[in-house]
Amino acid sequence: MIPNRRQQVQNGFAAAAPTILEITRDHETTIETLIDMGLISRRRACVDENCDGRMIWIQDPSKADGYRFRCRHCDATCSIRRDTIFQGSHLSLMELTRIYFHYFLRGISIKICARELALTKKTVGKLYSKLRSAISQYVTEFMQVEFMGEEPQDGPNVTEEHAYPVVECDESLFSHITQNGVREQVWVFGLYDRGSDECRLFVVPDRTADTLENLILENVAPDTVIYTDRWEGYRNLNNLNYIHRVVQHNRGFGRGLDTTNGIESIWSQIKRLSSVYRGIQGRGENARIQIQDYINHGVWLRHVNGNDAVEELAEVINSIFTRN
Repeated sequence: MIPNRRQQVQNGFAAAAPTILEITRDHETTIETLIDMGLISRRRACVDENCDGRMIWIQDPSKADGYRFRCRHCDATCSIRRDTIFQGSHLSLMELTRIYFHYFLRGISIKICARELALTKKTVGKLYSKLRSAISQYVTEFMQVEFMGEEPQDGPNVTEEHAYPVVECDESLFSHITQNGVREQVWVFGLYDRGSDECRLFVVPDRTADTLENLILENVAPDTVIYTDRWEGYRNLNNLNYIHRVVQHNRGFGRGLDTTNGIESIWSQIKRLSSVYRGIQGRGENARIQIQDYINHGVWLRHVNGNDAVEELAEVINSIFTRN
């Protein structure tokens, strides 16, 4: 049955012609592509902790992928998917590669993906969530560096304070959740660095000064010019080694350098890229985690814009999932 499923998927992909990715045109091509991308390996350390041998592939037509690992020293075996993003799925590598690098990467809905690949929405939804969580972890661990800033502008009309790094801060209401039977708002705090054009976004439990100040101290270097609105949570920034400037929103969003237009633009970009604008309804902290994953996914998409998205996604997977 397993080899028959491989053949069935392979034939289905071939029939899909012009829209199908070249790398998933057949099973062997998919495997070679995944090896080239570093997502699976031909060799690995033995899974037996008492053995220091190396494992290699051997053919096994009874397995879903047609191969398995075997240790040269102790004959221990394991799946070629072990310690990869593909571990634990019953789907073929052709299907998984197609889902991750075509449907998910291009923002194609779970419903359409499930229909075109003859899968359940629950199956596709779990795979989407798994990859979105990996992207979120990647953003947190590898992209959340301290804002050091750059000189955003130069010229005769630039005041002395604008020779310093400039960061814009703001909060935005993203969704609602049910916590202990009570419907609560979910706020996101954002930092936008004009010099690098990067942003950092955090789901926050509240908008108090303690919460906002701690995030600013953790992410923004001292002596940075910080633009905010008049929210009371920012009142103490001048006492925290920052140059605080307030934009009067009742007079518009400011002009020239005295503005928070950058972070306001981030909100619309992230809500569009992450589809958070559709609203994530949920209960408790799990819903907040989901919202943070969606937001980080949007941050990553914004960062990737203009780059090779397939290569960038492979980098995420290789950074998060263990390789041997």
